[in-house]
Amino acid sequence: MASSSKRKRTAKNPHAAEYEIVRPRQDAAQPSATSRTVTFDRNSSGRLGQHTEIAEVEISAEDLAALAQDPEFSSLPDDETLNYKYFEQTVQEDDNKVEPIVQQVPLAKVKKVKQNIFAEWLPFRDTHVHELTRHEGWADLSKRCIQCLQAEAAYKCDDCFGPTHWNGNFWQSVPLIDLGLRVQLGHNSGPCAAPRTFEMPLTVYHTNGAHSVNVSYCECNEPAGSYLFANQLLRSSWFPASLTHPRTAFTFAVLKQFHHLTLQGKTTAYDFYNSLVHATDNTGLKPPPKRYNEFMMVMRWWRHIKMLKRAGRRHDPAGVAATKQGSLAVECPACPHDDRNLPANWKWLPIAIAWIYTLYLAMDANFRLKLRNRHIKNDPELDPGWAYCANETHYQNEMDQYGDQTEISNCDSGLHAIDHANTRFSKNCIVNGVGNVVCARHTFVGKTSAGDLKKGEKYCSMDYVLLSTLVNVVVMSLVVSYDIACQWNINFQSRIAEFPPAMRLNLNNISFATVIPKFHILGHGKKCQSLWSLNYRRWMGRTDGEGVEREWSHINPVAMSTKVMGPGARHDTLDDHWGAWNWRKIVLMGRHLEMKLKEALPMSKKHRALLNALSATFPAGTVAEWTKMVNDWQEDTSQPNPFEETALETTQGDVERELLADEQAERARASAEAEPVHDTTASKFLSIGLDLENQQRALLAKAKQLK
Repeated sequence: MASSSKRKRTAKNPHAAEYEIVRPRQDAAQPSATSRTVTFDRNSSGRLGQHTEIAEVEISAEDLAALAQDPEFSSLPDDETLNYKYFEQTVQEDDNKVEPIVQQVPLAKVKKVKQNIFAEWLPFRDTHVHELTRHEGWADLSKRCIQCLQAEAAYKCDDCFGPTHWNGNFWQSVPLIDLGLRVQLGHNSGPCAAPRTFEMPLTVYHTNGAHSVNVSYCECNEPAGSYLFANQLLRSSWFPASLTHPRTAFTFAVLKQFHHLTLQGKTTAYDFYNSLVHATDNTGLKPPPKRYNEFMMVMRWWRHIKMLKRAGRRHDPAGVAATKQGSLAVECPACPHDDRNLPANWKWLPIAIAWIYTLYLAMDANFRLKLRNRHIKNDPELDPGWAYCANETHYQNEMDQYGDQTEISNCDSGLHAIDHANTRFSKNCIVNGVGNVVCARHTFVGKTSAGDLKKGEKYCSMDYVLLSTLVNVVVMSLVVSYDIACQWNINFQSRIAEFPPAMRLNLNNISFATVIPKFHILGHGKKCQSLWSLNYRRWMGRTDGEGVEREWSHINPVAMSTKVMGPGARHDTLDDHWGAWNWRKIVLMGRHLEMKLKEALPMSKKHRALLNALSATFPAGTVAEWTKMVNDWQEDTSQPNPFEETALETTQGDVERELLADEQAERARASAEAEPVHDTTASKFLSIGLDLENQQRALLAKAKQLK
């Protein structure tokens, strides 16, 4: 390559432009480069056409050394696709009245290698958390009025920032750069002695659309790192889309707005971004620069940084890397926590009092939260196991030790979770659903409580999410609600021994019970309905165990978006929505518990009065005997179950035989000379009548089918 510049523009005619992008390669014996030639040419109709060619070319050692010393070349990102879009956008900004026609001619011998776009960002994670935290305090702002320098500055405007705020003087839609506006970053937007400017304006997306803004950066002799361009944008409440030489930024206000909309209304990024495009130009004649991919990337990073900030990770001297598993999760404040809301002697209290410190959990599987196989490999989680999704690497390593699990069900319910445990319902999906655990009393999603289901609802997956939720949890009494608890409970203790020591739950040292949710238990047989019912267990209150189902209604609308995401982005999104769900639970908990208490107190008195009235109708000895049977069974379910009916069912034939025996006995007592009044006996008459009714129903059903 004769030229050492990274790009060139040739003006063949006023309507044509050519860009050439060179990627040097030093791994070969002869240094070479990947050359992408992009030609823009306006056709006779006035539309802008685009032609792209890619080729491998040799490059001399002198040109290679010149490229390495070019600071503008070294500042480019590694991903050639981003460079390509950058040059394409440059031409579009030169003449954005036309719609480009894209024609690409890639060569087969040029192989693209996608890189993790967040790999460059991760080293700056602590810095970004720090910059967002600065906005909570005074930062570099003066505590005195900037006009009189005497009055105390007691208020700070969170929304007013000149380039993206209506100033009351202009009604015409005019770009800010045409008004001569230039924003000086650093120095609290004051003058800078050593400003750094760029010819290309910065594209800023705000709640009212996209804006092109001229920006000057500060290069004064300030502390190391303070003149990083990305940091200066962050301090101005603008989030950059790249780190070294940002060309796009999104205001904090627009990121906050979309964040609230997607958490509450499940608004997609595509719809929200296009609403900003329409707000900028609703005619489509002058669309703003396309920054959809950048918005997706920044929004994912924003969610992650906000989660770290809310968890106080900025204040840990060890930094973000020291974040512990589950520490970003919003936990239930009403559930028992040994070091927070329990008395010092709670472990040694008698069970009649200590039962109020029972931990109630409910778990279930959701087969709507699928993940389509898009062959995206390089998409790691930003918060691996730090919030609600279990650590994917550890989880999959454990699941790889299990093959297909064949379980035999002796339950007479119509549930098929066991039968379909090894079934892959969707062939084009690498994840068929999610297993999850919530607290059954307040429906908070547990920390590290969600795991992907590659196939069906296998015991090993559900065991893992439950044990993962209980890691580092001190509990003396535990109740687990599960719709197939009658089968899952079998051999659960032996299966625990197959997990790592840190996850093993010692059931011998705690009070452990499993139950079936109140709605699902109606699909089970009579044996399950008496043995696993919450209505018959002691100290269950009005717990229904169905809270996990109510949480699915909140997360299911996200499924259409997460289904086509990468694996890491999907987990980050689910963590974000579950965190919002838990936070709303905390906000509404006071009102909710007050309502429940106002209902529970009078109903407790009413039911106690009804029980006393019913007990008074039986002899005291009988009541004492029944009470002992109930207490014995609740202490040990192997004892006779007082809630289970032992009487055999009576059939129609049994009734007919009993009536016939009564009639024969009546005849024997009557006079031998007495003649029967009717040839048909009473029992025979009833039997014929019932048969006639059955025939009439069958005839009526056939007549309806013929209509």
